[in-house]
Amino acid sequence: MRVLIVDDEADILSLVELALEVEDDIDATYESSGALASERITSEEFDLYVLDWMMPPPDGRQLLSLIRSSPDRQSKPVVICTARTGKEAIDYIKEAGATKVIEKPFSPLSLADILRGMMGSAL
Repeated sequence: MRVLIVDDEADILSLVELALEVEDDIDATYESSGALASERITSEEFDLYVLDWMMPPPDGRQLLSLIRSSPDRQSKPVVICTARTGKEAIDYIKEAGATKVIEKPFSPLSLADILRGMMGSAL
């Protein structure tokens, strides 16, 4: 599966990359800014997206909107990672179109199983 992972925190991207590089069934692309991710979203095909919610614009909400604005991407799973874990925040993120919300900090080692689960439920 092709996955785009976007987070402006270099440490998180590095840990996720280390955790996923041993996964043969996950082809991950990493971006450290919303601007670079926007270009990838509009020019490449991904099966699933993992977005940081809070980063400099375009932020996770704007990227989620971009993904959902295309008929080809509307049904693709989108996982949002956020430190905002209150019920209102999570409800807002899901109403904006997220498929799943992961609370930060999360274990990068658990991400592969989460992604596989997301793809299994999208089939």
